Amino acid sequence: MPNLLTPENWKKTGRWQSTGDELFSFKDRKNATMLLGPTHEEEVTAIVKDMVRSYRQYPLRLYQTTRKFRDEARPRAGLLRGREFMMKDMYTFDVGKQQAIDTFHVMETAYRRCFDRIGVAYAVADADSGNIGGSLSKEFHFVNQSGEDTLLKCNSCGYTANEERALSKSPVNKAAGAGQNKRYVARVVEGSDGKVVKQRIVEVAHGHEPSVLKIKRVWPIKSNQRLEIAEVVADHDDSSSGTPSIVATIEPLLLDDCAAEACSSSSTSEAVRGDWHVAKAGDGCGECGGVLEAQRAIEVGHIFYLGDKYSKALDLSVLYQGQREYVQMGCFGIGVSRVLQAAAECSSVEGRGLRWPLSIAPYLATIVP
Repeated sequence: MPNLLTPENWKKTGRWQSTGDELFSFKDRKNATMLLGPTHEEEVTAIVKDMVRSYRQYPLRLYQTTRKFRDEARPRAGLLRGREFMMKDMYTFDVGKQQAIDTFHVMETAYRRCFDRIGVAYAVADADSGNIGGSLSKEFHFVNQSGEDTLLKCNSCGYTANEERALSKSPVNKAAGAGQNKRYVARVVEGSDGKVVKQRIVEVAHGHEPSVLKIKRVWPIKSNQRLEIAEVVADHDDSSSGTPSIVATIEPLLLDDCAAEACSSSSTSEAVRGDWHVAKAGDGCGECGGVLEAQRAIEVGHIFYLGDKYSKALDLSVLYQGQREYVQMGCFGIGVSRVLQAAAECSSVEGRGLRWPLSIAPYLATIVP
């Protein structure tokens, strides 16, 4: 894949607007906008559209290992988080959603074998798809205190997820009453002036905060919009001025499951129940009710089921069983250069220096004269 890209396909998929400051973009001598490739979903989709004509040519798997460029806000620790890095990517194309999901699980197994062979202790966590998109994704992490990610793992069933995605249950103090819940206003705004497009009240249990990612999943926003959350500090009717309670003017309520038993006296008949909070260590596991424990980790791989996000935007479709359907996609990445530094971080011993895992060591033995 080329490192120097044009933005046309990125504008079609919406990522030109949504990626934001991470994009390295510039003008050439003809004043045309160019960018350094941070990832290549758009480019590989365009290639397949140009070259593949029949459903008989699917399933298709294409992979590459190349340099990528992202304008990281906080580059640090050499290869651990750099603005230029090496990455292995695989892009998969299937006819039909179930076939694509089956491919996702096949690739997850292959990735587990890769990391088993590297030999560094790792964890596989449910994750948010972020700007890549799709409805199913998992991260591969080396467990290490120097990592920037926090994973939550159940001490009973082994359920593991990134803290931003983790599902949890929090015990509610029934005697605490309504005051033990906290209310926030979630607003969708757009433009430089922050024009409010829509807003909802979110009520969560005391000690927790609303999750932007979880709210976005059920309340989609456009690429030119953003979601902002602010705590409702004062919430009462001012009878003298005729100003109603802010909560009373915004319905329906997003009521967190953890807050439901201690909900306030206002009507919740129209409330949308769900897991709207950011999980934390000590919460109950959302799967079995066990206790979630936190561990720091370094992300070294990420896999996604993309669905038709890119194929629909770039019109990659196929005629199959009498009807035309958009091709179902997935993408699967391993941070090659990050694996090197992360493995060194995890394997080195205090006072004895660098120890490479044998599978990726540059040599098996050295002779010191």
